[in-house]
Amino acid sequence: MLPFWLRLRIAKPGHRGFRLWFPVILIWIILAALLIALFPLMLLAALITRQSGPGKVLLLLYPMLAAVLWNLSGLHIEAKDDENDILIDFA
Repeated sequence: MLPFWLRLRIAKPGHRGFRLWFPVILIWIILAALLIALFPLMLLAALITRQSGPGKVLLLLYPMLAAVLWNLSGLHIEAKDDENDILIDFA
């Protein structure tokens, strides 16, 4: 399932830090419109380059991108060092 929210937190130890909840659905709408607009050009490029090699990769670009975006839901990244604590969470 596509994630709808991105939670971002950047904090220094002992401080409250910066928190942001962002509706990722806005990015999906823009990305979908861009992909639809570029689809004919991708097909043309794939047909032109099918003999030399990159044509197959261009044809598989859309399904691979869909698989990556679909599996972002539940991704939870935490990074800590002496200066910062960073959290990126897709929900």
